[in-house]
Amino acid sequence: MEWVTNKDFPQEMTANAQTLDSALSEMEAVVNQLISMPLSEAHSCMKPLERAKYDTASVYAVTSLFWAYMKTQGVDPKTNGLPKELERVKNVIGRTKQIADKALAPKLDVSAAKRFIRGGLWESKDGEKKDDANLDSQVREEDVIKPPPNKRIRFDEDLNSTQLTNAER
Repeated sequence: MEWVTNKDFPQEMTANAQTLDSALSEMEAVVNQLISMPLSEAHSCMKPLERAKYDTASVYAVTSLFWAYMKTQGVDPKTNGLPKELERVKNVIGRTKQIADKALAPKLDVSAAKRFIRGGLWESKDGEKKDDANLDSQVREEDVIKPPPNKRIRFDEDLNSTQLTNAER
């Protein structure tokens, strides 16, 4: 990084340039680690979901790096289909997350649900189910709320009395 120590290099950019250089060095180390192992060997020790995450992250990283490279070369990356590729990779990452979330979703324990439903149903001591006739006989008439009568009352202002209309009789 001898170009940072050059007299022509602006002092206010020195810290940013050193940060960039250290980030690029870290990225280079990670990329070297990824390419040091053959892809088939890396995939052999992974589950399918991990493999999908690994592949999509790799494709997204390479595409993003190529985008940055094109920008540094003065080429507009939007003109050659790179945004479509990035969008496609983002969609795949979204689908991978949906699959991972589906695996983490709570599962229905069928036997526990059956026990819960069976316990909630009432059964008599004889083991027979209670029928509707027995339910009706146990309900008292005063407990039943009756709907109001379906009659309309007309109030005459002159007579000050109530009369039912013909349609209501």
